[in-house]
Amino acid sequence: MAHAAGELEVVMDAAVDPLVVCGTDERILHVNAATERLLGWSRARLLGQPVSRLFPVRLRTFAGHSLPRYLLSRRAALGGRPIRVFALREDGVEVLVELTVGTAGEGEHARIALTFRGLHEVIDTLEDPVEQAEPGMSRHLDDRARDRLYRLLVENAPLGIFHFDRTPVVTACNERFVDMLGSTKRVIVGLNLLTLRDDRLMDAVRETLKGHASDFEGDYVAMTSGKVTPVRVRFAPCYAEDGLTVEGGVGLVEDISEHRHTEAERERHLAQLDMLFHSAPIGLGFVDTNLRYARVNDVLARINGVPAEAHLGRRPHEVLGPAGVPIERMIRQVMETGEPAVKHEVRTDVDLGAPGPRRYLAGSFYPVRAPDGRMLGVGILVEDISERRRAEEERNRLYREAQEAIRVRDDFLSIASHELKTPLTPLSLRLETLERKLERGEPVDASVLHRARRQLLRLTGLINDLLDASRIEAGRLALHPEPTRFDTLVENGVRAMEAQREDHLITFEHPREPVRVHGDSYRLEQVVTNLLENALKYSPDGGTIRVALTVRGDVALLSVTDPGIGIPPDQQALLFDRYFRARNVSARSYGGLGLGLYISRDIVERHGGRIWVESEVGHGSTFYVALPLQPAAHVSPDTSHAGPPAH
Repeated sequence: MAHAAGELEVVMDAAVDPLVVCGTDERILHVNAATERLLGWSRARLLGQPVSRLFPVRLRTFAGHSLPRYLLSRRAALGGRPIRVFALREDGVEVLVELTVGTAGEGEHARIALTFRGLHEVIDTLEDPVEQAEPGMSRHLDDRARDRLYRLLVENAPLGIFHFDRTPVVTACNERFVDMLGSTKRVIVGLNLLTLRDDRLMDAVRETLKGHASDFEGDYVAMTSGKVTPVRVRFAPCYAEDGLTVEGGVGLVEDISEHRHTEAERERHLAQLDMLFHSAPIGLGFVDTNLRYARVNDVLARINGVPAEAHLGRRPHEVLGPAGVPIERMIRQVMETGEPAVKHEVRTDVDLGAPGPRRYLAGSFYPVRAPDGRMLGVGILVEDISERRRAEEERNRLYREAQEAIRVRDDFLSIASHELKTPLTPLSLRLETLERKLERGEPVDASVLHRARRQLLRLTGLINDLLDASRIEAGRLALHPEPTRFDTLVENGVRAMEAQREDHLITFEHPREPVRVHGDSYRLEQVVTNLLENALKYSPDGGTIRVALTVRGDVALLSVTDPGIGIPPDQQALLFDRYFRARNVSARSYGGLGLGLYISRDIVERHGGRIWVESEVGHGSTFYVALPLQPAAHVSPDTSHAGPPAH
């Protein structure tokens, strides 16, 4: 018998497939070398042990029978086909095998033979060793249903799935994983992951076998086709029945080729948006739902007068002070209503109370939402429109001035035609009367000639004013300055007005000493005459015209005061403009072209002096002319005076 047993061992060891023989008590009698290689058990450890030691606990019994006895009872139904089951290695790792169970001999010499065939196959082919349901086997039907559901789940998963043992060798995978890597299942299953020579991948596998989930992202290069596939792998450990021992791991593989392309496109678009954000000529910013700045470009930073980095994480009132309060109010309104606020214009000094020069800003606030509709914050768009508003204001000002110029021109033409015709009509009548008397040889009344001459002088004055205004505009009004006694010139002007004063009284307060200036006596006399004529003209009810000439330091000060109608305060600054007439002056009641004061201002200012008015409506006006005195070095010895000037 010992010789026969030895021959049996030799025959079994020569077999390619793993083979285990046990007695009717299902204790192991013989184990061949192929079994040792497949399951890692030593022959000495198995001999005499129950054959159930070779299977996981969950597979050891079916319907009250041991796994070998159950499979023997199903031999006819199976037709000799092997069943795929998990065998248990000595280190606790489960190995997918094909199992065939048969018997030999009878009675006490009967033997049960278990033939194993090692498989590296996809895990979705796993089924419990139950081909058909039998009464009382609902638990096993549930197991099979769960396994079939598991197979459908794995095979139809959008991810590649593979399993590896502790060696680490790939023991199973789904078709998605095969297609993803562009290799064959024959190449992938049985592949030792250590041969991939990717340190990061190996680190992930080692961490998995230590019981830690890990991730890997990189490029997989197919060994057969050379195809490069960007992948992301999520590794998770697989545990034995005790829940403590790691027997391998599973990898969930995602082909991220499209993801990488999308990310590259996204990065490109983000780069373009970032470039647009920072190079935009307007201020751009984003505030989160906590009203804190998340992004600010340089333009908005310059508008706010605070560096861009100083905005981040802070609220508008923390960055801008009180000026940020109305901005926060606007942002809250946009977040609460979900409606944008577009082109909201403000003045920094009035609306925001911001210090510094006045600026005009146009701000728009837009709600920013996630694809699911969640409010992410508010986008801010701010444009400094100060230059545009100033240009608009300047354009409006010029338009108003043009309109005013047109009005003044039309008024002037109307007034000028009236003023020019006023002396011409009586002059023409008087000349016609003189002509008839001369034809009849009648004596000529000297008063007629005198009145005609006055009308002619008035006409000449109007024409001269027009010519002087034209020369001033062209910069061609000539002056011939020379040493001049200004007091004598004023006195002569007052005396000349005596003939025109009618029921007015003109008084002249003489200076205590001669007043000498360096000026054009003709033009200065023209200024004095204009002031006196205006005083008489605008004092229709008579009264006293007071003229005074004094010396104040190195300045000669002339004042002409009338008890006339006065000038409205808002009109006084315009009084010396060309063709201007105060609104309380009727062209029909008060003659003139509105050129006298315009000409007078030019003459005075070209002498280095100044002319201005002080007036109150209904209480008359006082016109002042200040001229620099002639320097003492230019005064001849016989006319100089050593005494102090009168005040």
